[in-house]
Order: sequence, then C-alpha cells, then structure tokens
Amino acid sequence: MLEHEIKGLQHKILEMAGLVEQMLRQAIESILTRDSALAQLVVATDDKIDLFENEIESMCIQLIALHQPVAVELRFLTTAMKVNHNIERIADKSVAIAKRSIELSEHPPVKPFVDLPYVAQVIQTMVKDVIDAFVNRNAERALEIRERDNEVDKIYERMLHELLTILSEHPKLIQPGISLLLLFRHLERIGDLTANIGEEVYYLVKGDVIRHS
Repeated sequence: MLEHEIKGLQHKILEMAGLVEQMLRQAIESILTRDSALAQLVVATDDKIDLFENEIESMCIQLIALHQPVAVELRFLTTAMKVNHNIERIADKSVAIAKRSIELSEHPPVKPFVDLPYVAQVIQTMVKDVIDAFVNRNAERALEIRERDNEVDKIYERMLHELLTILSEHPKLIQPGISLLLLFRHLERIGDLTANIGEEVYYLVKGDVIRHS
C-alpha cells in the first residue's frame, strides 16, 4: 500500500519537475529571441507549480502520519519534501528570469550573449540530470551535479566581471545592465538549487549528509 502511494508521489514530483524544466527552457529562449510573449507564458505558469508544491507536501505529510514509515520509506518522504521545495524555487527563479527578459526586450542589447547559451545549457542539463538521479537513485550522478555547480559559479564570476566593465564604460546602459546582472544571478542560483537537490538525492541513497562537507 505505502509502496504504491510512494510511486504515485514520485510520479507527481516528476510531473512537476517536467513543467519546471519547460519553464526554464522557455525563459532562456525568451531572452535569446527577445520574445516577451513567451516570457509572459512562463510567468503565468507559476501558479500551477505552487499548486503542485502544496499537493506534494500534503501527500508527504499524510503518508508519514498514516503509515508512520521508518528507514528507507521515511528517508524518501523527508527527501521528497526537500526536493519538492527546491524544484519550486527553480520555478520561481525561472519566473524571475522571464521578468528580466521582458525588461531587457525594452532596451537595445547590452552585450552579445556569448556565454549565456552555454551556461544556460549547462544549467538545463544539471536540472535534467539531477531529476534522473532522483528517479534512478544514482548517488554518483547526484554528487557529480554538485561539482558541475562549481563550473557555473566560475562562469558567473567571469560574466559579472565582463558586464561590470561594460557598464563602467557606458553609464547609459545601467538600467538594462542591472536587469542583466540580476538575470545572471538567477541563473547562478538555479545551479545552487540543483546542487541542493543532488545533496538530498545522495542522502536518500547513501544515508550520508554532505550538505556542509
């Protein structure tokens, strides 16, 4: 009975994660194509994710209360709640990226998006891989995700430095420049959230907490 309900819960998390991956992909595409309508679509999808989060959290709490699980089942349910929260936060950051996209579409481009397609691809792949790691209980893949986040941090620092140099030389670009700075920060934060999920997956499989290691 509990095993069947846990499978249903995992399916619900996967359904939510698939929608969040779509939101992230559309948010990034809206920047590269300067498509405000697509960005607005991402913003409008956020309410669905909030409903998913609430439903999944309620399912976890009910299963714990009804079945009083121990060991592996309890670990899965507590992990599921944390993964659920982090996925919802990725959705929030995707919405924030979409809002920055709308702002940027109102101004001439600040700089060519040389690194943006690359870092966006890295982050989108991280999100996909960490969900796969969760489904397949792959601790090694989950640990690898955390290492990839270090690469994202380095790219973010480089992009930040380049952008600040441009803004210091062209003060008239301050307004769109701020939107771009925030955009980069949101992308970097999605990398962090994905790494958080990887840490929770590692705990689920191995029972070891690596969050602060």
